[in-house]
Amino acid sequence: MRTTAVSRRTFLKYSAGALGVTALAACAPVGAPAAAPAGGEAAPAAAEQLTLSFWSEGAAEWAEQMNAQYMEANPNINIEFVTFQWGEMTPKLMTASAGGTAPNITRQDRFRMAGWAGRGGAEPLDSFVDQYGINAEDYWPATWAEGVWQGTVYSIPFYTDGRFVFWNKDIFAEEGLDPDAPPPTQDWEAMVDLAARLTKTADDGAVDIMGFVPSQMLGYGNGGDYVYAWANDGEFMKDDRTAWMDNPKLVETLQWQADVIEAVGGMDKAAEYSAGWPTIAGFSPFGAGNLAMMVSGDWVLMDISKYYEGMNFGMAPWHMRGSDTDVTGFAGGFCLAVPAGAPNLDETFAFLDVLASRDSQVLQAVLGQSIPCLKEAALSDEVVNSSPYPELRRMANESMEYANFRPITPVGQLIQDLWTFPGTGRDWVLYGQKSPEQACADMQAQVQQQLDEFWASV
Repeated sequence: MRTTAVSRRTFLKYSAGALGVTALAACAPVGAPAAAPAGGEAAPAAAEQLTLSFWSEGAAEWAEQMNAQYMEANPNINIEFVTFQWGEMTPKLMTASAGGTAPNITRQDRFRMAGWAGRGGAEPLDSFVDQYGINAEDYWPATWAEGVWQGTVYSIPFYTDGRFVFWNKDIFAEEGLDPDAPPPTQDWEAMVDLAARLTKTADDGAVDIMGFVPSQMLGYGNGGDYVYAWANDGEFMKDDRTAWMDNPKLVETLQWQADVIEAVGGMDKAAEYSAGWPTIAGFSPFGAGNLAMMVSGDWVLMDISKYYEGMNFGMAPWHMRGSDTDVTGFAGGFCLAVPAGAPNLDETFAFLDVLASRDSQVLQAVLGQSIPCLKEAALSDEVVNSSPYPELRRMANESMEYANFRPITPVGQLIQDLWTFPGTGRDWVLYGQKSPEQACADMQAQVQQQLDEFWASV
């Protein structure tokens, strides 16, 4: 965790950023001192200095620029900024709200909003939406949906990220495959065979190149576990009160993931191979040629351009199982929200409006190569052309129109843990500890128990 109280003097440091002074001029200062009236009478006293607290999971560069610019435009406002590592902030929020020390605004992972709001941790934002003319239709559908719980708006979408299949075209060409043709993700049996075909081993049996491993926690990608489930029409919840972790479609998905793992030598071999990869910043097993295919996020584009310039790779949406035309995707990412009990809501909402604005989202997209949740910003030339791969960036941004989102439920974190984290539900199957049917039944029991406990408490 890092805390900064950004001085207004630091504005000069950031004035060359994507949001200039011109944009700030459009922001009406909150509580700015009044000019002296005619006749020489003394001007009213300047408004009292007010501190607003802003907590964020990452994105410090964007936040510090926005904070400095806002304070320049609003001299009576001081922004106290605190940044956290991913996952570190949420438990502190409930404690802060309960203790009367909640920050004014947070930037946090959207999929946690239902759990946070359902437990009374978030301020309803319907009045903010009405006051500032926020329209749900202006945002990508998945990103707006994740901020609504029981018909009430609790967050404003900020930025998102998609998931796609990446492939190394040189490895494909060496194997006699068309390097420009995406992997046949609609044909799960063909993907099992392709993963095995592209896996290359040395004479001693050690893996030289791994074909494909549908597991995100070993350096083999990110977010694929959800994509595969959705591609198989898998759902994790039947309704708000009923989990569906034992859905036959999820059982099938886990079985297919296990089949792929078995085809490339088993989970122990996959884990052993990835354990030898460097952990230095910027290392990508895909970029280094250690991995032929993976499912990961569009941020990979920035990593490749920075560390593997000139790499010959492809990127495409993942197809629905059995369909040559229908595709699916995954909208991850972050939102802006106001914790329950946050003070000074009028000033908080004014700051929130600027943080959530088009220009703010463009700034973060250019700095972090992310996808703005506002469609207008995401499809702008400023954002698309800021990418080293504009055509792929546009494809990724446009994919948010059909992208899926994680279950909107107070038990969303538990589902995430069981379905994607090491040592839990998915790994029970991939390491051969349980059958897919037993693993799904055990996940169902855990999720339903927590869900029942939640509804009994409200």
